[in-house]
Amino acid sequence: MRPSFPDGHGGAQETDGSLGDRRRAVLTCAAVMAVADLLGVDTAVVSTSSPFTDLGLSSSQLARLTAHLEDAMGVEVPLTAIYDHPDIEQLVEYLAMR
Repeated sequence: MRPSFPDGHGGAQETDGSLGDRRRAVLTCAAVMAVADLLGVDTAVVSTSSPFTDLGLSSSQLARLTAHLEDAMGVEVPLTAIYDHPDIEQLVEYLAMR
C-alpha cells in the first residue's frame, strides 16, 4: 500500500506524467513527513517554502533530518545540503537533480 501525500504537499495531479515530476512529488512527501516526524506535528502544518530553522528545527534535528531523508529517499543527503538548500522546495530541487 502506497502512503498518500499530505494535503498540499505533492499530491497534485501531474499533467505531463514525467518521471521528474513524480520524483519531486515523492521527495517532497518524504521530506514533509520527515520534518513533521522530527517536530512531532501533523504534516499539514509543514510549509515546504519555510526555512527549516523557521519551522523550528534545531541544529541537532537538522543533522537527524539528513538520516531520515536518506532512509526515506534512498539518496545520500549531506548535512551541507540542508544549509545550502534551507527549505524543502530547494532541497527537493537539489536532490531531484542528483
